[in-house]
Amino acid sequence: MPLINISGANPVIDPEYRYKMPTVAGKVEGRGNGIKTVIVNCQELALSLHRESGELNKFFGCELGAQTTMNEKDDRFVVNGSHTDAILQEMVHRYVEKFVLCPNCGLPETKYKIKNGLIHHVCAACGAKELVDMQHKLCTFILSQQKKKKAEEKKGDKNSKRKDGGKKDKKEKKENLSCSDSDSVQKTRKDKKKDKKEKKKKKEKKSKKKETSDDGATDVENVSVDDASLLKESIESIKKYLDNNPQFNADALVETIVNEQMAAGLKSFDKIHILVGASFNNLVIKEMQVPKFVPVLQKMVGGNLTMERHVIAAVEGVYANNTNTFPVVLKQLYDNDILQEDTILEWAGDGRTEYTLDTINEESRALLRSAAEPVVNWLEQADSDEESDEE
Repeated sequence: MPLINISGANPVIDPEYRYKMPTVAGKVEGRGNGIKTVIVNCQELALSLHRESGELNKFFGCELGAQTTMNEKDDRFVVNGSHTDAILQEMVHRYVEKFVLCPNCGLPETKYKIKNGLIHHVCAACGAKELVDMQHKLCTFILSQQKKKKAEEKKGDKNSKRKDGGKKDKKEKKENLSCSDSDSVQKTRKDKKKDKKEKKKKKEKKSKKKETSDDGATDVENVSVDDASLLKESIESIKKYLDNNPQFNADALVETIVNEQMAAGLKSFDKIHILVGASFNNLVIKEMQVPKFVPVLQKMVGGNLTMERHVIAAVEGVYANNTNTFPVVLKQLYDNDILQEDTILEWAGDGRTEYTLDTINEESRALLRSAAEPVVNWLEQADSDEESDEE
């Protein structure tokens, strides 16, 4: 099969592009009501995209509105109906666009991360973690396959324990019986020392998480204490840059923040947290900080709904201890087209999500949501007025 560049909706013309996939090959079998198309190279194609062949086959069925069958052992993947290679190839490009390419950098370097029934792209190239289109029917199939895998893994673990467990338990019992009382006492002392050390480490980590910055902003953190400290250092670095460049150029500031984020090994969306943490403080209204940084935010967010949610999360982190300022900043971001109406209403309707910072506890989140109630009500009222005007 000839190899072509892996591409989604937009073709990749570069002849030296290193991401390649074979063209799809279908074979029509049967006739009448029993006519079907066999995807001859489904496994080879899926392998080049680092995805399961059954998932790709199911996507064909979802897009073409046809039933699918598969037998991985016999390498037989079937879509009911007669479909040309051109149509199947178009389906492949759609699949790549929706489930393979990173929404942030556009490279096919993603893997799935599934948590709480949500499927995310995690990109090995740029570090971005973006939600896939959860409205697509294929998501149901992906989630069901994950459940099956987990069930099989648990079953395999239980079987292995049954086979080896009896002999191991007997050996352990004999060894325990042969140990003297003094040995057991020493062992318990060692265990207690280990427990104390582990508890001490946990306390230190918790105390680091609870630290707040000089302007009253809660420390922004993503997953680990190390990430939080790196993010804090990046924020301080950009603060110094802004102090030295009060009349900054938007493009230069964006480039500086992105370089800082990449140098620290942080995730792609952390550039939003760096900017908001460095540029917004409790004098945000008096010093007109939102309008000042609108050009920078526009370049970073660019109408991306996921990035907009990270903007709200970052603002939550900064004003966790200043709930009076939070709704004002939210409204200013809306007025300056950084946040869309749907994004704010979605945030208001959600509970705690993957966007919410670990440092924002439930009490703080509820207070921030309550403080933003006038803004949310205003947006909902405006929305209902528009609908009534249309009628």
